[in-house]
Amino acid sequence: MTIKAKSLYLITALLVSIISVSAVFNVLSSSPSKYEGKIVRKIIFEGLKNVDEEDVEEIMVTTVGYPLKAVEVREDIKNIFALGQFENVNVEIDDFSDGVKLKVILEERPVVEKIEYKGNDEIVETDLTEAMRLKEGDVYRKDLLENSIKSIKDKYDKEGYYNAYITYKVKDGDSDNSVLIQIVIDEGEEVKVEKFVILGANKIYVKDLLDLVETKEDSLFQDGAFKREVYEEDKKKIIGYYQQEGYLDAQIVDERIEYEWTNPLEPGERCVYIQIKLIEGDRYYFDGPYDLNFVEGKSTVLSDKEVENLKRSFQLQKQGELFDNTKFLNDRQSISFLLASRGYIFARVIPNKTITEREVEEDGVKEKRKHVKIDFTIDEGKKAFIEQIIIKGNKKTKDKVIRRELAVVEGALFNSELMQISREKVYNLGYFKQVDFDVRPGTRDGYMNLVIDVEEQPSGTISMGGGYGSATGFSIFADISENNFFGNGQTVGVKFEYGPKKTSVTLSFQERWLWDYPVGFNSSIFYYIYEYETSSIFPESDDYSDYKKKGLGYSLGLSYRFWYYWVTGATWVHTFKTYFDPSGNSPDEIMLTVDNGRQTKRTMKFYMYRDSKDNYLNPTKGFRTGMSVAFTGGSLLRGNDHFTQYSPEFYAYYSPFHIPFLKTHPTVFELRASADFITPPLGKNWVESNMPHTENEWLESEDRLSIGGPETVRGWDYSDRTMPDSWRYVGLYHRILYGAEYRIPLHPQMLWLVLFFDAGSLWSDKFWEKQLSDTYSEYVNEDLATGRLRRIEEITDGNLLPYFIYSYGFGLKVQVPMMPLRFWWGKKMIYDDGFKTISDKYIFQFSIGDVRF
Repeated sequence: MTIKAKSLYLITALLVSIISVSAVFNVLSSSPSKYEGKIVRKIIFEGLKNVDEEDVEEIMVTTVGYPLKAVEVREDIKNIFALGQFENVNVEIDDFSDGVKLKVILEERPVVEKIEYKGNDEIVETDLTEAMRLKEGDVYRKDLLENSIKSIKDKYDKEGYYNAYITYKVKDGDSDNSVLIQIVIDEGEEVKVEKFVILGANKIYVKDLLDLVETKEDSLFQDGAFKREVYEEDKKKIIGYYQQEGYLDAQIVDERIEYEWTNPLEPGERCVYIQIKLIEGDRYYFDGPYDLNFVEGKSTVLSDKEVENLKRSFQLQKQGELFDNTKFLNDRQSISFLLASRGYIFARVIPNKTITEREVEEDGVKEKRKHVKIDFTIDEGKKAFIEQIIIKGNKKTKDKVIRRELAVVEGALFNSELMQISREKVYNLGYFKQVDFDVRPGTRDGYMNLVIDVEEQPSGTISMGGGYGSATGFSIFADISENNFFGNGQTVGVKFEYGPKKTSVTLSFQERWLWDYPVGFNSSIFYYIYEYETSSIFPESDDYSDYKKKGLGYSLGLSYRFWYYWVTGATWVHTFKTYFDPSGNSPDEIMLTVDNGRQTKRTMKFYMYRDSKDNYLNPTKGFRTGMSVAFTGGSLLRGNDHFTQYSPEFYAYYSPFHIPFLKTHPTVFELRASADFITPPLGKNWVESNMPHTENEWLESEDRLSIGGPETVRGWDYSDRTMPDSWRYVGLYHRILYGAEYRIPLHPQMLWLVLFFDAGSLWSDKFWEKQLSDTYSEYVNEDLATGRLRRIEEITDGNLLPYFIYSYGFGLKVQVPMMPLRFWWGKKMIYDDGFKTISDKYIFQFSIGDVRF
C-alpha cells in the first residue's frame, strides 16, 4: 500500500469513527440514565434490501437478553459502517416490556448491477475489467469507482495512449436499489517515439544498447509505440547489460521525456523524444574464488561434500575473469535456494565486497584493473515450517483440484525444491494463465504461510481447423472440449473430423483424480472411415491402389501417478472394423482382408514414464523417458489382429541461456530418441494353429511402420524415391528415430524459430517376412540382397551410420491452442564416407495438428 493510499485509508477511518460516535452520542446522551443497564429485549432492523439480517446481527456486540451499554452500541455502529455496505446507520431506543427495544435503521448503498464500457477499441473489455476495483454485484462506492478510473488511465498510459480521456456515468439500474455504471473512453491517439538518444555510452556501442531495448523509434519496420512500463524495463536492461559486462557502477544520471507535436507547423499528432544520459564507470574483474564463511564456523545443514559441490556449481570461478553481475546474483541465489530446499528459508547470505586495484599484463600490455573479492557470510538461521496453504484467485477451479497437485502439505518442513515442483504441476494443469507462490509470516515463530495466487484462463474451447497426416491427407475438424468441467479438473470433449481420406467422430472423458486418489481414468467412444493408399499389384505401375476401412470402438484406461514425476497405467482399446471398396489393382492381402468381412481388434497397452518437463506446451528443462508395451490379439485377447509392439522414448530439454535480459524468452536444446519394435504375439503357436496368417493377416499394412514426412524425418518425403523400395512401399516392423532441436523464442508462448537435425531407419524381421504377399516379398528380398535393407538382428553388425537417413534444416513452431502449426525447410543427407547432402534445395513441409515436433 502506498503512502498516499495509507493516508486516504486513515482519513476515511477517522471520519467513519467521528460519524459513528456522533450518531451514538445523539441517540444516547439525551437521557443515558434512562436506558443504560436495561435489558435488551428486542432488536429490529429497518431498510435492509440486499443484505441479510443475520449478517448484521453476527457482527453486533449488543445482544438480546443482556444489559444495554452505550460503549457497545457505539462499537456496533462502527462495525456496521465497516462493512462498507451502508450509507447511513441510525439507532433508536425505546422502552419495551421490562427492558428496551433497539431499532437499527439502515440506508443501504446500491448494488452495481452492470458495468458497460463505451469507446474502447485498443484495449479489450477483459483487461479493463481487471483494472476495475468495482465489480458487478459489489456495493457501489464512489471512491472505488474513481480509483478504478485512474487504474484504467494508467493502463492506457502503459499501452502508449497518453491522450486517453476516461469519464463515467452512474444511472439507476433495472432492479431495486441498483446502479448501472457506464465507463466512457476517448482513447485518443497512440503516442510514437520520434527519437531515442543515449548519451555517455563510450565503452559499449549505442547501437547495441538500442538493439537491446523494446522501445523503438517509429519507422517503416518498427511500431514505435511509447509504453511507460516497457520503457522502465528498458532502462533496467541497459544498466543490467553494463553490469553483465563488468561495469558495476553504471547508472542513468539524467533522462528527459518530452511530448511534442510531430509536425510543429501542423499541430495534430503528438510524439515522444527520449534522451538518456549514462555514467559508465570502471570495469571490474573477479578476484576469485568465493569464500564461504558460515556464522557457526561450519555449516550445520550441508555436509562438506555438499559445500564443495556447491562451490563447483558457481558460475563465477576463474581468477581475473570479467565480473558478470548476473552470474554473481545467480551464485548468491543458488546458496539461498539450496538452504531453502532443506527448510532454512530464513537463511541470510550476505556478500562482503573488497575492491583492489592492481596491474596485470594482457597480450604483452600492462594495465591497471579493479578486482572484486567476494566473501559470503552465511547465517543459516532456523528451520521454517508451513503453517497454512492459502489459495487465491480461483473463481471456478475448486481448491482441492489445486491442493492435490501440491508436493508440500501444511505442517511440513519448508522445501523450495518441492515448492518449484508444486508450481510446475499446478501450471501444467493448463487451467491457469499465471501461477505465483508467495510466503508470508505465520502466527507462530518459525512458521510461514504459503500463498498460492492463480489467474484462471478459459478452459473450455470450441475450435475449428485443419490437419494433415502423411497417410490421411488433409482434413478439417471441429473440437469442443471442457478441460476443467465444473471446476473439478475433469475433461469432456467431442471431436469431428472430415476429409477426403478421413472421417471420424470421438467422444471422450478424463478424470485425473478418481475418488481423490492419484488415479486417472479415461474413456472414449469413436467411429471412423479411412481411405488408404498402398502399392499396386502391378510392380511396373506408378499408380497406387486404395481401399477403405470403417470402425466403431471404445477405449478404457487407468493410470497411477507417484514420486512427483512418474506415471504408470494401462489402456484397453476394442475396435470393430470392416474393409471395403478395394480398387482393382489392390494386392492379394487386401482382397483377402475384404473377404473376411467384419473383424475385431483388441489391444491392451501398458506403459510407464517419468516426465519432469517444466511446461507441458513449451518445455525449457526436464526429461521425459518412458516405455510402453501394446499387446494386440494373441492367445489371450483373441480377435483378428495379432502382434506385440514395444515403444521406448527419451526426450531431454535444456536451456543454456535466455535472450539477453528477457527471462521469458529462454532458448532451448531438445535431444530425443524413440523406437518401435513389432514382435510376434503372445501365444503365437496357438494363434498359428487356430488363426493362420494365410487366412487372415496378423499385421495389417496400416499397422506396419513407415518413415519420412514431417512426423518422422523432416526433409524426406513420405515414400521418398531416394529410399529403398521396401521402405517406400511395404512398411516394415522396426523403426529407430533420433535427433536434436535448438529453439529460439520469437514469442515464448506462441512462436519459435527452430534449427533441427533428424535421423531414422526401418528394419525388417524374418518372422514377419513370411507373411508378406509375393509383391511385397520381392521388394524386401531385393533390398536385403543389395544391403539397402537390414534385419533387426543385424543391428550390432557393421557400421550403422550409412544405414540411417538424415536431415537438417530450420522451421517455425506456431503453438495455437488445439491446432499447432509446423513449417519446416529441410535438406536430405546420407552417410557415405562422411555426411553428404543429397538435395540441392530446401524441401518445404508443413503439418497442422502434429505435436511430435
